[in-house]
Amino acid sequence: MNIYITKLNGLPLQDIAQYKQRMTAEIAHQLGCREMGVYRYNGATESQESLNGRLDGIIAGIEWGNDVVICQFPTGNGFKYEWELVKRLKMYQSRVVIFIHDSKNLVTETERANVEQAIRLYNQAEVLIVPSLAMRYFLEDNGIKKDMKFVIQEMWDYITDFNFFSSPQFRKEIHFVDGNSFEGIDDWKGILPLKLYTAASRQGQNIHNMGTMSQGELLYSLSKGGFGLAWYQDKNMRKSMEYDVSFSVARYLAAGIPVIVPGGISNQILIEKNHLGLVVNSLDEAVTAIESMTESDYREYIRCVRQFAPALRNGYYTKKCLVDAVKAVYRKDAGEIITPANVYYIGEQAFTYTVLRESYGGDMALSWSYRGEPSGFLVYSISGEFVYETRNIHQHYFLIKRIRKENGFVIKAYIDTLKGKMVVAESEQIYLREDQYDHPEASLVIPAYNAQDYLVRGIDIALAQSFCNLEIIIVDDGSTDHTKEIVDWYAEKYPNVVAIHQKNSGVGAARNTGIRCARGEYIGFMDSDDMLNPHMIASLYYSAKKNNCDIAITSVYRIEETGYKVFIQYPMEEDKAIAVNSFFQLHFNRGMIFSVGVWNKIYRASLIRERLFPEYFLGEDGAWTPYILSYADKICYINGYLYEYDRIIRKSTLEGQWMDKSPKERFSMYRNIVTFYLKNGNPGKIGFLKMLAKSNLLGWKRIYGDPDYEKLWEELNGSL
Repeated sequence: MNIYITKLNGLPLQDIAQYKQRMTAEIAHQLGCREMGVYRYNGATESQESLNGRLDGIIAGIEWGNDVVICQFPTGNGFKYEWELVKRLKMYQSRVVIFIHDSKNLVTETERANVEQAIRLYNQAEVLIVPSLAMRYFLEDNGIKKDMKFVIQEMWDYITDFNFFSSPQFRKEIHFVDGNSFEGIDDWKGILPLKLYTAASRQGQNIHNMGTMSQGELLYSLSKGGFGLAWYQDKNMRKSMEYDVSFSVARYLAAGIPVIVPGGISNQILIEKNHLGLVVNSLDEAVTAIESMTESDYREYIRCVRQFAPALRNGYYTKKCLVDAVKAVYRKDAGEIITPANVYYIGEQAFTYTVLRESYGGDMALSWSYRGEPSGFLVYSISGEFVYETRNIHQHYFLIKRIRKENGFVIKAYIDTLKGKMVVAESEQIYLREDQYDHPEASLVIPAYNAQDYLVRGIDIALAQSFCNLEIIIVDDGSTDHTKEIVDWYAEKYPNVVAIHQKNSGVGAARNTGIRCARGEYIGFMDSDDMLNPHMIASLYYSAKKNNCDIAITSVYRIEETGYKVFIQYPMEEDKAIAVNSFFQLHFNRGMIFSVGVWNKIYRASLIRERLFPEYFLGEDGAWTPYILSYADKICYINGYLYEYDRIIRKSTLEGQWMDKSPKERFSMYRNIVTFYLKNGNPGKIGFLKMLAKSNLLGWKRIYGDPDYEKLWEELNGSL
């Protein structure tokens, strides 16, 4: 038995189709495969006799009834050429494998006329090597024979023996090697350098034309640092990326740098799980992520790419495909999908709330709430155009950019199965909505200082609340960026948004300003860089009213690079009032760390209007929360993780500032915190407050190894 593989010739060395076929053939040589040369030519007017002679020459070396031939298609010579080649191989009783290199002529709407003849060709093979599982199911849905055996490619290789791969430098720049155009390049704002590797030049702010390079020169240039962009030119190319694997991704990774790719492509899960780069929904999102990235963040990407890339440089993905394909020729069960022994119950899946509102800058904010356990969500326009995909099952907000306001949308929830994505729930059609605002029953205070990079999301999230009569008070604390313009736009657009501007006085003062202005019966707080579940205000408000409570609380997720983590959770029965004494004791008896967050709660307005935040030191949350709790009577709890404490969107936080303080400064701040709630708290609850102070101060002593914390406790205990 001999194994042959076709190889395309006759094109310039820079041609990607020829390069991929030559690379695949070189890898096949390492496995003992023989080469079957295919020349690219214009055979439109070639006679059948001439074509027969050409093909006879190509297959002259094969043995009758004994050989396996791996055909790399398309050849570029057209359907007739490829059909006749396979026909001749079958006449010699060769075992035919077709390696599909490019599927965009099948899956895009403008090329669907080719599907029928492609299926007819592919059905002549015993095995198909396809780029993705999605492509396999596309073919099965369009007439591929039931006993076809499949091998999934999953990733392109990029073989090289260059050994210059030192660690790339942290550079906030983007490389693009697929020509001089992609969707969005005309809107390039020049914030980051964009390097184009093409013979044609392109004008634009901060666009650098690098020219064409040899493989070695290109890899050397890429390996210096930055990010590699694998993007699309139009919606047809965008569609094909859902089925194909990107050769550019492999090239960038082989050069040692992380990639930028659009969400929903076939490589997405592999890239995300191996931390190989940014999966984004727009170039603006990519630029924002890179701008806010630290060197340590970049180094982690480089470390992951360094672990992943050797397999690509040595051709292991292609080797696996070729070996599996040959094995499949001789196995009846190759490529079968086996049903697992365990059957998983899907349970009740449903969208419980959806809303679309106008956002700052002419964009639209889509929000939703979902009951169930999906694998991800898909967003489509009502015309069926794919808009967005996320595998973040906690996500409930997406900013839709540059789409007409009259457009409607549908959200679909799916679960992963062995046969791909199975949609288990679909929302109603969602259109732009403006609810009628009557009078404020609850108020939400959002302090904002130089928050232009994330404030839009925060206000959109607040506006997406399912609670109808919510007053949103945004206090601009003397910002020097575009925060003022953003706040004023929302206040002018939405009647329930109140804009307040004051000189910079700190977050405590900003919250106090909001409290004085608030008209709701209950008041809550949100940090401008965090998020709320769409049902948070409604859930807490109705629980507080039902149980006649002064404070209603929810559990909290912390959003980190590794995902959503449980941050705050209470051992309390849900939606039931308990005395504040019991709430204090829950912490002490269970050994819990006391939650100082003000933002996962709503408070009866009459409770806090006369008990404002301290305005003269950092850490006002830790001082005010136990202080205000000591004056509460009853508390209720909803364990829905309705507040999301985001540590990704903004790197510089008050939490970070706290940790950057010297030990002496930190001690002074802790002294201020404990002293405030001990001296100002409810005298009737002083026993609980002292227990809290002791727990906090001795805990900080253990953390920092500083005996001054214990001395402070002894001092305060003796004075009270």
